[in-house]
Amino acid sequence: MNQRYPAYLQLVQAQVFFRHGERTPMKARLTKDEKWLHCERANYLQSEFVKAIGRFVPLSEEMPVPHPERIGSDSQKYTSKTATLKSGIEYEPAKWILRLGSKSAPTAVANWTPASCSMGQLTDVGLDTLHRTGTHLRSLYADRLKLVPREAGDSARDWLYVRSTDYSRVLQSTHALLAGMFPSRDGSWPAFNKDFLRKFPIHTRMHNSETMHGNFGCFEFIKQFMDISCKDARQLKWIDDVYQQTVQLASIGDSARRMMDQPNFGSNFHIVYDELISLAAHGRPLPADVEYDHVTNLGRVGHHQWMHPVHSTTGQRLGFGRLLNDIMQTMVQATTPASMVRIGAQHEGDLLLVPGGVRAPTAAETPGVPRLALYGCHDVTIAPLAIMMGSVDPNWLPFASMLTFELFKDGATPAPQPAQRNALPKPSTLTQPVGEDHYVRVLLNDEVLTLPTCQAHGKHHSRMGPSLCTLDAFLEHVAPIIATEEEYAKDCGTMPATFDYEE
Repeated sequence: MNQRYPAYLQLVQAQVFFRHGERTPMKARLTKDEKWLHCERANYLQSEFVKAIGRFVPLSEEMPVPHPERIGSDSQKYTSKTATLKSGIEYEPAKWILRLGSKSAPTAVANWTPASCSMGQLTDVGLDTLHRTGTHLRSLYADRLKLVPREAGDSARDWLYVRSTDYSRVLQSTHALLAGMFPSRDGSWPAFNKDFLRKFPIHTRMHNSETMHGNFGCFEFIKQFMDISCKDARQLKWIDDVYQQTVQLASIGDSARRMMDQPNFGSNFHIVYDELISLAAHGRPLPADVEYDHVTNLGRVGHHQWMHPVHSTTGQRLGFGRLLNDIMQTMVQATTPASMVRIGAQHEGDLLLVPGGVRAPTAAETPGVPRLALYGCHDVTIAPLAIMMGSVDPNWLPFASMLTFELFKDGATPAPQPAQRNALPKPSTLTQPVGEDHYVRVLLNDEVLTLPTCQAHGKHHSRMGPSLCTLDAFLEHVAPIIATEEEYAKDCGTMPATFDYEE
């Protein structure tokens, strides 16, 4: 602890990206007969949440169609299920949350119990994992480092910024993490209700302005994920080995072959991995002839396919440059606290979850420049960011993985001279001054990542070494990845009118 956080370093800010907790598989193809009964507490907490924001629909009722007039629109792709382009929490990945909460299942829902899980749903196991994650963050940032108070009080938005994608499993994970970090005085879980939303402002975004999914509105980026061919992937021998070993499994081989041979979005192998790792994550037995090491290898192939586009600077810029700009702006604003009281333009597009609904925050509700920022997101958010920060881990990230950006100040240790600092490249979107004597550390699941740019002499802390990058060198590292909106528009190209994409 003292080696990582010596007394001469002052922790100014931490930005924590966390993946949601354990969930059921997105689809059950290999294990169609499995019953997933891990969601009793998750169902209850989520029904309380959707009641609080006015989105509760009992199981016995049909799902409402938010905008029926949009069905059949020629200009956009709308479905009869939602008649909306993934607007807020009404879109399809979150549909299940709108239908839970009734303790007695109608006859139309076969074999439903209060513990029943839907596909892709956060389970009680996932809730507990994120609660432990929150307890860990409390121990580190509140108890030991005193970065934030132990109790949120009534002024949390002055120092805490919370943002989540609008997937239900991520919103629930965010609640669980906050419950672990700021528990009730009696130690019980606070309900995910109106009082909780008043105390902890949670921001989300509509799909078309969300930067934590990758920029799938950019044609030059998204086309790299379309119709991924298993045959092409198998040109690499190690991938062909994994394929051959999988299809030869008596228990799942035939089904897995059909799944992998079909052109897919992102990866042909991840859909097999996802179902098997979900079994293991809940302590359930794998099929008899499937070893856990083989599941890990499937995850590695999925990681190779999914992350291939972000190994190039162009892919990083087009897909995640906007998100990295949000991180960078939030960081730089914390270096000049006298001039930046409220968070800057990077919060534009935020919607606030409030009692009764989802709406844009008022000027008075604009968060302060945070000492702690929490971002509830996904594996395909954290892994690309980690690669940009120097990670070479070939494995698919576990549930509840964390990527943390820590900002420090050290006014005592000699830092690079101003002439050296000013000579380094900076992102074109940076318009405000950068405070002196600041340093950045990046951690993936509590393991330090060393940025390649920061290894050179004069670009890291003289006592801590390359693990602690000067802020100026960090800005140099991200400068090629961050572009202006005009540059994005030019480089992304025009989405073809006939382009058909649905996550």
